[in-house]
Amino acid sequence: MHIKQITISNFRSFRQQPEIQPFHPGTNVVVGRNGSGKSNLFDAVQFALLAPKLAHLRQEERQALLHEGAGSTAVNAFCEIVFDNSDGRLSVDSDEVVLRRTIGLKKDEFFIQRKRATKKEIASLLEGAGFSKGNPYYIVQQGKVNALCTMSSADRLDLLKEVAGCTVYDEKRTDSLKQMEENKHSRDKINEVLDYIESRLSELQEEKEELTEYQRLDRKRRALEYTLYDKELRKAREQLDQIEHERSEEVQQLTVIHEKSHQVHDQIRAVETQMKQISNRMRKTRNAIKGSGTDGLETEYLTSITKKTQLELEIKELEESLAADKNMTEQYTKELSELQKRIAATEEELEKSIMPKYDLAQEVMLRYVREKTDATKKMEGLYARQGRGRQFRTQEDRDVFLQKQIEELDTTLAEKTQELANREDKLASLRRSIQSEDEATERKKADINQKTQMLSSLTNTLDNKRREMNEFAEERKSCWRSLEDLEEKLKEANESTNRFTSDLRKSMPHATAMGIEALKRIVSQENIPPHSYLGPVMENFQLVDPKFQTAVEVAAQNSLFHVIVDTDDTAAKLMGHLERQKLGRVTFLPLNRLKIESVSYPESAEVVSLLSRCIRYEPAVEKAMKHIFAKKLLAKSVDAASTFSLSHNMDAITLDGDLCSRKGALSGGYIDRGKSKLKAYYNLKEAQQNLRDQENQLRTLQRKATSVDQRISTLVAETERMEGKHASLLRNLEQMGKELDSAATHNETRKKQCAEQGDSLPKMQEEIRGIEASVASLKQEMGTALSDQLSEGEREMLNNLQKILKELDKEVEAQTFVVEEASVEKQRVKSLLDDNLLKQKVDLEGAIARVAAAGENSELAFGMFSPLRSGRAPVGAQTTAAHRKRQLDLCLRELEDTERSADETARKLAEAQEEERIGKQELVAAKSKLDELKTEDSACAQALEEAKELGERLLNKRSMCVSKREMYMRKIQELGSLPPSTELNEHANLGIQALMRSLETCNKELKKYSHVNKKAYDQYVNFSEQREDLLGRKVELDKGADKVKELIDSLDHQKDEAINRTFRGVSSHFKEVFQELVPNGAGELILRTAMDESLEKASEETPDAGTSDSEDETKSSSNPSVNLYRGVEIKVRFAAVGENYLMSQLSGGQKALVAMALIFAIQRCDPAPFYIFDELDQALDSTFRAAVANMIQRQSSNQENPTQFICSTFRPELAAVANRCYGISHQNKV
Repeated sequence: MHIKQITISNFRSFRQQPEIQPFHPGTNVVVGRNGSGKSNLFDAVQFALLAPKLAHLRQEERQALLHEGAGSTAVNAFCEIVFDNSDGRLSVDSDEVVLRRTIGLKKDEFFIQRKRATKKEIASLLEGAGFSKGNPYYIVQQGKVNALCTMSSADRLDLLKEVAGCTVYDEKRTDSLKQMEENKHSRDKINEVLDYIESRLSELQEEKEELTEYQRLDRKRRALEYTLYDKELRKAREQLDQIEHERSEEVQQLTVIHEKSHQVHDQIRAVETQMKQISNRMRKTRNAIKGSGTDGLETEYLTSITKKTQLELEIKELEESLAADKNMTEQYTKELSELQKRIAATEEELEKSIMPKYDLAQEVMLRYVREKTDATKKMEGLYARQGRGRQFRTQEDRDVFLQKQIEELDTTLAEKTQELANREDKLASLRRSIQSEDEATERKKADINQKTQMLSSLTNTLDNKRREMNEFAEERKSCWRSLEDLEEKLKEANESTNRFTSDLRKSMPHATAMGIEALKRIVSQENIPPHSYLGPVMENFQLVDPKFQTAVEVAAQNSLFHVIVDTDDTAAKLMGHLERQKLGRVTFLPLNRLKIESVSYPESAEVVSLLSRCIRYEPAVEKAMKHIFAKKLLAKSVDAASTFSLSHNMDAITLDGDLCSRKGALSGGYIDRGKSKLKAYYNLKEAQQNLRDQENQLRTLQRKATSVDQRISTLVAETERMEGKHASLLRNLEQMGKELDSAATHNETRKKQCAEQGDSLPKMQEEIRGIEASVASLKQEMGTALSDQLSEGEREMLNNLQKILKELDKEVEAQTFVVEEASVEKQRVKSLLDDNLLKQKVDLEGAIARVAAAGENSELAFGMFSPLRSGRAPVGAQTTAAHRKRQLDLCLRELEDTERSADETARKLAEAQEEERIGKQELVAAKSKLDELKTEDSACAQALEEAKELGERLLNKRSMCVSKREMYMRKIQELGSLPPSTELNEHANLGIQALMRSLETCNKELKKYSHVNKKAYDQYVNFSEQREDLLGRKVELDKGADKVKELIDSLDHQKDEAINRTFRGVSSHFKEVFQELVPNGAGELILRTAMDESLEKASEETPDAGTSDSEDETKSSSNPSVNLYRGVEIKVRFAAVGENYLMSQLSGGQKALVAMALIFAIQRCDPAPFYIFDELDQALDSTFRAAVANMIQRQSSNQENPTQFICSTFRPELAAVANRCYGISHQNKV
């Protein structure tokens, strides 16, 4: 157990102090300047823990504790301490215990767990936790150490007695002595009275004989009268009991009839409401089935079935079309596969067999032609050379001619070379154009594929949007139906609210009902804030339990309709509006003018405060509630209500509503709970809450329907936008297809041009080579001798050339045939590929593309089935097939949605029809039940009339019996004291007539003794009885005096034992503590007695006396009486060796250390869960301060018995070992 938190408000220097940061379970140090409020913090803790100096406070003392700083004057102050009770030391079933004490000028209140408690309960709780009154050293205030330093040995003995709890023993002993003195005084008085009684009895003894006879006859008379009256009384009581029994049965029967009548009325109302609800439900069901136009379930179901049939037919057509397309696709695909194999074989034959053969023939042909051309050129050169020999006369003429020929040939060679270069450049340009066009074609194909994918994705998105739009359309229909249902429920809730409003108005006066209704409108118009107008009383409290409803209503009566306002100004303002507008009359309760008296409630299990037990309310209306309910008690029975109503001047009410007024009136009887004001209010409140719930649901559903409408509009706009984008993509794809076809055609033309250009290059190269050979021959001829005849060698060369030329002609002719055959074969195969096989492939791919399904990979179909060499299928064919497939999917989805909608509509239609059928049956059953209930209601009304007549007759009989009972009871009371039971039993068996005759005879005999002093015998009897009583009382007092004496002896013995035990404990702990504080020192407590003083005096007088006698006396007085104790001495030493010192011989710091050692020893003898020290180390030097700090640290961190310390200090040693430090400052008196 330890202090967790302290909260202080308006206590001395603390103004509005927030909660102090939680304290540590170990060591906590508070620091601050002088005057900052450290001591006030500890005083606040003592104040809350009922320290002796702050336990009982007078008004001026309480005033001194209130804060007097700047600002408004504090009217109350409190200190709240939160304890950690995890070890269960405080007898409260909680891990946290909150103690709080609040004071004001006229109050001093205590709280446990924030519930009001008495000071005795607080003190008992603290005593049980170890906070002993006899040991207040768990809080050591500033100056306490100095006080211990200056104590005398006798004062220390008093301190020891206080720690031992002698104060309690002394209080008990003082009470016992006081009681003994009172007993002695009582016995003396009893003896005086006994002497007087004895003298009076001797005087009355003389008239005893005559008085005895008179008394015998008087006893007989009284016995006869008592027996007669008793028999008459019993007879009256039996009759009264019989009547009460009959009346009780009649009341019970009447109650049953009333309850039954109310139940019948409630059932009639419920059945009528049920019939109305059934009729509304049937009308709604019929509207739902038939509808208005096209929104009925039947029309919707027929529409769904029609749509389903149309969709099934359309799906069948699409499936047949797609099946035919599938078969055609499979056939075309098979043909295409075979055609592709044939094309592959043909292309392989062309590439591997025909083209190599054609190329080889061309190459051989070209070689033969080149050789033939060379031979022809050489022959022509030889012939030309022979001819120029005849043509020119001189060599120079010939060389000039040859030079001209060479120049012409060089020009021609240059032209031919330039033309060859141009053709090669053109061929390279064509090849680059073809490559660029191929790349552009591939990019367009990729773009088309991408756009095709976008088209497919957009198509799927459109389908999803349409499906989502259909779902939202269904949800909108559902919202509309739910709105219709809620509007119907809202209408019923409005009717219920109006009905309960009417019931509540009927339960209050008409003017009050008008006034309250008008006030609500006025408050709204005038914008009066809620804290000014709080409404009627019944709106400002809640019942703790419904069983208290009748009691609270009877207690409040029409005060339930009084209106609570904050001030009389608000009340005057509202009354002015009511008067001017003539809107009714209302009683106002202005909170600022209500005077609430302090009420003391009886402490009894029979009654309880109705205010605290039955209702709950806000603190703002406490005055109004106390004004109405403060003097109201809730009683268990009518007898208890009557008793406490008279004794405490309060109105007492039972749970059944029986009222005992403090003015003496008693109200009760049957209460018609059907006309209860609170019940009508709670029914209205519930109906209004239901109405608000229905309105909230309606608004929520309307918002949802609006949201759905907005979502549908958004989806329609998105669908239209996507459809436009879809059409745009289709147009773009068609345009790109056309562009791709045009580019492919143009590229094929360029490829043909490139082939033609490539074929013409070898011929030009041969021409250029021939020209170069001619130029070389002419250059060789220049400078030679001019001759018209060939040389022998030239002629031989010419002959060889002629032979070679003839052979070459044959070879060329033969090779020409071979080339023609290879060319024909190549042309045949190419014609087969281009004009037959490839065209068939294009036709098949086009057919497949036209019937390709949208579910297949459109990108794959787009790249595979190509009617042109560009490899692209016609977009129109793809989109047509895709459209059919997509249309089929859409139809299937729509069919699924339609079937689901049709099934749902069929289910709803069946449910509606079933509900209509059940509603008709319920309506017939409700009408039958209503007739039965009306018949039963008539029977109840008749039974009530009969029961009322019977009750009146029983009440008349009861009044007569009560009168007889009261009369005979009064006569029996007038008889006075009765004779002994033996005399009464003598006449018990007599009848009433016999008793009357015996009584008459006895009265005649009594007339003979009319002269007897009748009071004398009574006095004698009274004196005798008093003597016996006094003698018994005296014996009791004597026994009590003996017991009190025994108690005093026992208390003295216990006191002696407690002091001796406490001294031994404190002495032992003092040695240990001093040893811990001063490791090399030692200290002890010495108990001085009267014998010690006498021995000292004797030793001073006779210093030479032997030691044996003193030792014997010391041994005999080892355990003397406490009355012989004279003081407690302290001897200490601060070194291992040396003499011991008394307190008077020590320095100030040493005295403070010894005093602190004594404090710690006392604390260890009677440990507390925490200790509070205020500047404990003020007078210590640094060494001793460190020792004290270390001891506090060890004790706070002890595993077996940890203790919390809260200390204030100016020194660093204690702060160094603290687990948590706090600072206090003081500014502006706060």
